Formats: sequence, structure tokens, C-alpha cells
Amino acid sequence: MPTFQALGNIGEFVGAIGVVVTLVYLAREMGQNTRSVRAASFNSMSENSIRLLEHAFRDSEFAQFLARAENDPAALTTAEYVRWDAYMTAVFRHFGNLVYQRRVGALDEGMWQSYARTLKEHLRARSWAEWYRSHAHLFSRSLTLQVERTLRELEEEAAARR
Repeated sequence: MPTFQALGNIGEFVGAIGVVVTLVYLAREMGQNTRSVRAASFNSMSENSIRLLEHAFRDSEFAQFLARAENDPAALTTAEYVRWDAYMTAVFRHFGNLVYQRRVGALDEGMWQSYARTLKEHLRARSWAEWYRSHAHLFSRSLTLQVERTLRELEEEAAARR
């Protein structure tokens, strides 16, 4: 006949197994939750990108305005410059969010590289680079570092072509 001591030991053993099983289950659930949160974050980032682009492909007047603004922002009317300024602020806020999402691990490296190439393409337009440099104080230090790094890459590419 088992003693109370032996029954207590068996109970502790069964309890320990229960704790281990619970911890394994919780770790698995946390992993699934992390993947779900990352997927939702990525979806939100993609929606923001599309929302910014949507104006240009749905509204020909805006597309024409954007082309004129990118070509020569100094030629814009006061109202058009306000529009250009607001659009550029929104675009760079979006890129600032992407830089942050990458830093906290919500944006994987492959997707970040895709967005970084998009930023680089935008910064090829002198008007974008000049706008950012004159408004850098509005944005995070990490975005400013990314923009400056990208602008240096563009300068190096231009120098290599000469």
C-alpha cells in the first residue's frame, strides 16, 4: 500500500508534467499569435502604400499635379504647394513607419528591401530629396538616417556612371 509520501511524490510529478505541457502549449500559441500580429501589421503597411498610390492611378488630375510638382515644385501655386507638402508628409510618415516596423521586427528583411528600393526610386527625383532635406526635422532620426544613406548610394551610383 502506497504511503502518503509516495502519493504526494506522484502528485508532484503529475503536476510538473502538467506545467510543462501548459508551457509548451503557451509557447506554441504565442508563436502563432506573433505570426498573426506580423501578418496584420504587414497587411496594414500594404494598405497604407496602396492608399498613397491610389490617388495617382485613380485621379488623372492628381497624377498630372504630382508630375508637375515632382518636376518643379517652385512653379506650384500656394494651394498646390500645400497639397504637395501634405502629400510628401504622408509619404514620408509612411516610410518612417516602415523603418520603425523593420526595427521592431514586424517587417521582414525581404519586404523591407522592397520598400527600400521604392524609397530609393522616389529619391531619384531631386524634388523629393530636396523636400525631405528641408523637412527632415519633422521626422524620426531613424528615417533621416535611412534617407541620407539612400541619398549617398544614389550619389555614389551617379559618380560611378561618370
